[in-house]
Amino acid sequence: MSRFFRAVSCLALAGLFTHCATSSGAGGSTAGDGALRFAWPEGLAVQVSSASTVTDSGEAPEQSSLEYTLRLEGQGEERKLSFEPKPQPGEGAPPAEGAPPQLPTLILGPKGELRRIEGIDKTVQEMLQEAESQGIPKEQQEQIIGLVRDAMDRAAQTQWEMLVGKWIGLALKPGEFVERKSQTLVPLFGSLAATREKVTLKERVPCTEGAAEKRCVRLVLESSVDPEGLERSGTELVRQLKATMKANMGLPDAAIPEMTVAALQVDNTVEFIVEPETLVPHLQRSTTKSHVVLQEEGGEKKEIDNQRQYVDRFTPGAR
Repeated sequence: MSRFFRAVSCLALAGLFTHCATSSGAGGSTAGDGALRFAWPEGLAVQVSSASTVTDSGEAPEQSSLEYTLRLEGQGEERKLSFEPKPQPGEGAPPAEGAPPQLPTLILGPKGELRRIEGIDKTVQEMLQEAESQGIPKEQQEQIIGLVRDAMDRAAQTQWEMLVGKWIGLALKPGEFVERKSQTLVPLFGSLAATREKVTLKERVPCTEGAAEKRCVRLVLESSVDPEGLERSGTELVRQLKATMKANMGLPDAAIPEMTVAALQVDNTVEFIVEPETLVPHLQRSTTKSHVVLQEEGGEKKEIDNQRQYVDRFTPGAR
């Protein structure tokens, strides 16, 4: 399978580096004394070791790992946050088929707000050239490229949310929590579902195991599908699924069966150990469990279960 189609599968269906894609920020919280704030120093480099376990319906768990560097450059109104993969043995060799595109660069404002995302166009153009060289029909090229562009954009926003956006501005004391509405990515389908989430500051903790000083806080985010947005979330899932089927297989609309979502469940739990004065991260654990029941018109129901577990360990450099 070519890099082009492998990238479509990785990005459009599952997302890239997507723990639990969200887009609400710290909604409703205001910064003040004791509020979590983004204050990474210029030039900070954070080494990241990420391990994941994915279990699909009736299949054995699949484990994978990834190492990369988070690097912040610049100061003032705009700062660049980049994701640099760790060189692998034989790095000089041609990239392996199916390797997903590298995450784009995030441009942040002085308080850590996401200003824009750079680097998507370059990757999309490379994929478009590959698609043309393979003789893929023009209309199908446009459909696939659209899916990839959207997935890369969501993946980049997700990284910002999980590092900064979900926490910045929260003014919580141990035991306190905030509840709000948000969104999450439905695993395997790439659609967004409306959720309700709760963020709790559990306690002061050491930033690393064995440390004596409790410089960090342990935050826990829990979310599930919002019953009020269930119908809308189901409609979005079917729309995304049809778009993916049309792009991957080149099917006309008439050949795609009508479907409805009979059940949709996505439960997320995220534990984040972070320095409250700066949001410099140290550990993040996340678990996502999803259950989707699809009903084809005149056909049987199909149940899809998925569980994803991630553990990200961050090692900040000298500051």
